[in-house]
Amino acid sequence: MTPRIQLAFHIAAAFAALGASLPSHAQVQDGSCYERQEITPSFALDHAAVRPAYANGCIRDISGDRAAVLLPSALPKADGQSADESLPKHAWGFLDENGRVAIRPIFEAVRDFRHGLAAVRWQGKWGFIDKDGRMAVRPRFDALQDIAEVGLAVATLDGRHLLIDRQGNPVGSPFDEDVYSVHLSDGVPARTTLKYKREYRSEAGERRYGAMGVIPERPLGENGLHIASNAKYMSGVIDADWNWVVQPVYDNLSVWRTGGPAIGRGPAGWVMVTTQGKLIGADQHYTNMTAVGGGFWSAGVRNSGDFAILNDDGAVVATLTRQDAETSGLYADTIVYEASGNTMALVPGRAAPIALGQGLRVSMDVDAFLLFVDGSKSNAGLLTPTGAWLRAGSDHDWVSRVKRIQLEHGRLWISDSQDALLNVLDKDGKTLLTPQTLQVVENRRVLPLPATATNAPLALLGPAPDARQRDEAGGGAGVILSDGTHVTDASWVELIVLNDADEERSEGAKAMPFRYAARTSTGMVLLDDRGKPIDLAEQQHIGIFRHGYAPIYGDGVARMIDVDGKVYDLPESFDAQVVAPGIARYLKTAADDEPWGLYDFVAGKELAAPQFRSIEDFRDGQAIASMEPDRLGIIDLQGNWVVPAAHRSAKRVNANLWLMSRGGDDKYQLPAAFFNSQGLALTPFEPGLHVTRSHNGSIEAGNARRRWIISSDGSGALDMQDATFSRVGNWMSIMRANRQGYLDSQGNWQIALSPLPGTPFQGSPARALRVDGGATQVIDGSGKTLATLASDEWRWPIGSSMLIRHTLANGRRVTDYADLKGTTVLTVEGAATEFSDGRAVTVLPNDGQRAIDTTGKLTGPAFDGLGAYREGLAAAISRNAYGFVGHDGEFVIPAQFLTVSDFANQRAVVSTEFDSRIIDPTGRALAQVRTVCGIRTLYGSAGQRLWPLRMSGRCGEKAIPVTAVERIRPASQLEP
Repeated sequence: MTPRIQLAFHIAAAFAALGASLPSHAQVQDGSCYERQEITPSFALDHAAVRPAYANGCIRDISGDRAAVLLPSALPKADGQSADESLPKHAWGFLDENGRVAIRPIFEAVRDFRHGLAAVRWQGKWGFIDKDGRMAVRPRFDALQDIAEVGLAVATLDGRHLLIDRQGNPVGSPFDEDVYSVHLSDGVPARTTLKYKREYRSEAGERRYGAMGVIPERPLGENGLHIASNAKYMSGVIDADWNWVVQPVYDNLSVWRTGGPAIGRGPAGWVMVTTQGKLIGADQHYTNMTAVGGGFWSAGVRNSGDFAILNDDGAVVATLTRQDAETSGLYADTIVYEASGNTMALVPGRAAPIALGQGLRVSMDVDAFLLFVDGSKSNAGLLTPTGAWLRAGSDHDWVSRVKRIQLEHGRLWISDSQDALLNVLDKDGKTLLTPQTLQVVENRRVLPLPATATNAPLALLGPAPDARQRDEAGGGAGVILSDGTHVTDASWVELIVLNDADEERSEGAKAMPFRYAARTSTGMVLLDDRGKPIDLAEQQHIGIFRHGYAPIYGDGVARMIDVDGKVYDLPESFDAQVVAPGIARYLKTAADDEPWGLYDFVAGKELAAPQFRSIEDFRDGQAIASMEPDRLGIIDLQGNWVVPAAHRSAKRVNANLWLMSRGGDDKYQLPAAFFNSQGLALTPFEPGLHVTRSHNGSIEAGNARRRWIISSDGSGALDMQDATFSRVGNWMSIMRANRQGYLDSQGNWQIALSPLPGTPFQGSPARALRVDGGATQVIDGSGKTLATLASDEWRWPIGSSMLIRHTLANGRRVTDYADLKGTTVLTVEGAATEFSDGRAVTVLPNDGQRAIDTTGKLTGPAFDGLGAYREGLAAAISRNAYGFVGHDGEFVIPAQFLTVSDFANQRAVVSTEFDSRIIDPTGRALAQVRTVCGIRTLYGSAGQRLWPLRMSGRCGEKAIPVTAVERIRPASQLEP
């Protein structure tokens, strides 16, 4: 935490302590004269001190010689004039600085006066009035901000923000549709802060905004549906056109499983929304709903205590009593339970329960292959993941002998008590091995193989263990084919799979026919996918196929072959390795520094002379290559550089994109950039680039400063600057960072918008601060940098002649004061505020607060909280109540208020629990507003009632003088 933020927390905590001590009923009662206001726990570059926890309520702070006040309406028919529902027939007006009614209470809402004008709401629209209450700009806007020093204000009309002048005329260009809010600060030119709406951009380029009351949150299935929320944060489902297909009346619709339905609780109970947008259970009043495994949902049936079991389409496949549910078990995604003595199974994809028999239980469970036994512990049957029930008996007599089951690559290998293989079962319950194969595999080593394709072999067979059997036909090694038959040969000692498993699993790899090598006593024989020898002479060695070609060695010569056994010659070399279809990298000698070259062995010609330190595998016609360490690049099949060898590392993103990085000291923050397959740089080099891939193939990359969306075909990159974005189904959710710029009096950008934060302009000549990276710049009205300060911790409070910075020195907090050139003119202990009236406030090590003079010397006593000195007085906290102290630290006005404003023009506004007052520097009340008989009532300095002019009913006509007001209690004496 930076020192300036620490200071903000210390001061904020002191001023908030008063609010924390208030009883809850006091904070909410209609007659209270204070309002909670937000405390910002950090310093903006231009913000000086924190505010009290509460604002004056019955009389607002004086601004521009006027104080807003809510009183009984001056209009004859005042029904509903006030926005405050607790005070009907009240309206807003203004008092002058002596507490007299300057502008009668006739408005629905008002803002404070700024630069001679105040925004008011009349008949639902906003305009400006002057200090005499005359309309300066007729009410016609939906919203209106204060007029700024530059003479402009931000108005909202029909959902769009625009700038107007003091006469209400539009100036400058309207703000774009994606602008959520605009704020003008004082100063010339005017600092202007833009905040943006969350944007949703479709793959076709259509743009929509979250502020429209529809906020997509996550996709629902693959049909363009999305779970979305409305402005009240209630969930529903929208279609591709953002129309509600399920109304947003649910607390939270959640997708528990990728690709599955959504569930949520609504006003009538729990419901399901399928991936087709069908609403399930709206009329069932389910008490709860939860996922059961990967294929079912359990919904509580109201009143009965039963459980409805639904599938992903919302169909009820079974209803379980509470007793049934207590007997249930979940095996992968299969539910097994007892119902009336019968063992039942619910299998995903089945429309109804499967009756298995009476009194059965699961004895073995391997990924939803379930072996059941009966009460005598005899095997009763085997259930597959798709619901095939293989009952022990004449049709499946082998089931009764099952003692061991093992899952290999999605197939169940079944053995008896002697570990003899009984058969292999697929998920649909089909037995895969023929009776002849079962005889051959007896006592042989069996190596199950991955099911990489429909015609993939099931397993490799070792030779028969007995030498006599090996000499017989069929006694050698062999292969079990996909149809359950087998191929063996007496001469085969071992079979080797020649397909490269890593290559087959790689993205975009083309399927290659299965090839085997049979090792014999004299060499190796090439076999096709059916175990039939291919027309190729026996070789001493046959290597793994890569890119459709394999190295062979025989008769002292190294060559290449294709999958059909065709032979290709290689150049004279020490080593050659296939790196692309028909192309090999090769070394001429065994020397350590021997370079690699490229050779097309199909065409019989050299493609690139030996020159490379390394060449990796080609994919899509390109490969990573290097000339020396930390000099990597990308080459094509001719050995030409597509991306120059000037990079530390390279990573293939897809067929059209490369991520290249440069050197650096931090391996986790190496500068990286995207290049396409034509060698064009799509992004600049940025450190710490994180890369993700969306479901539609586009690439998202960025770091803390910059972000891009990169086309998967490498055609371009969309610079998202510093916006954050994420995928929401078919939409990209984009949230742009705030921007600041400076406007002139005509609404033109005098300093263009940028992500760099800055302060308002002040002083003469006008200057402002702007933070760029780790430095603070002093700029003039054109944006030109006049001075650069080495730290980004400097701030410039409004009205201060000096810059302020809070730092740590030897573990202690200190405050530096500097001029606009960055020259330090004063350093004081502790975290201090700006100077005003020759005093500043610093936070002591015990968190107390004390004044300092212009030399940095502590003066006066310490307080729980101390505000800025204005006109010789400063607000101070004692025993959780506010008063005012002079330069000597003595209370001039006793601490007896819940909140106060600063003094200005010899006036301040203060509030207790029950009233607000305008006071002078002696503490004398010039006016008071309190609630009498449910009516806000204004009294003068002598206690005379000033407004309303007449009181009716039991309140009568008597005045209630200030001296007769209930004794004010400090906050420390309020009831806990």
